Amino acid sequence: MVDLEPAGSDKWDAANEAPDGEGFEDELEPEFEDEDEFEPEEENEDEFKDATDFEDSASEEARIEPKFTNVVEFVQGYFLPVIRRRISDNDGGLSWDPRWWAYPEVVARLTALHQAWEEARVSNSASAMSSWWIQHLEPHLRVILDGDTGPMSNAKSDRSFIGWPAMPSDSVPSDVLDTILNQNS
Repeated sequence: MVDLEPAGSDKWDAANEAPDGEGFEDELEPEFEDEDEFEPEEENEDEFKDATDFEDSASEEARIEPKFTNVVEFVQGYFLPVIRRRISDNDGGLSWDPRWWAYPEVVARLTALHQAWEEARVSNSASAMSSWWIQHLEPHLRVILDGDTGPMSNAKSDRSFIGWPAMPSDSVPSDVLDTILNQNS
């Protein structure tokens, strides 16, 4: 357990000097006596037209490398050290098999979690990581660890279970296949 020192007083600081919004909008609007006073110069107009070209090259240069290059690194470096649950070795409760990589659904869900986590990590939004926990991790975790119906629901400590078989499927008739494939065309 990590001991964290409190950052400050537990009391709410009501004496901040932040603007409350009254009259704030007026401060943001430029003051021009004549509406025609501010017009971009002709030479600057070309700069605005080429802005999309600059954005395309800047986005390529500003590509941020992921913290974890693949799902295995993500699971070992983040998921397992951070996500802690009481796992049950009997029917019901939460199930987890240390051989998570043997379950295609678990791998697919953890891969999706990894990709969403990397996106949230580099986001400029202060709430991006909170959204990752609520909108991504929690729904996937409920399914992954579900001891009744989840992909590892029959996992045992003796490792005798290697996952449920794929669900059966009959071949799709050609006329139905055409309808399905052309549904959104």
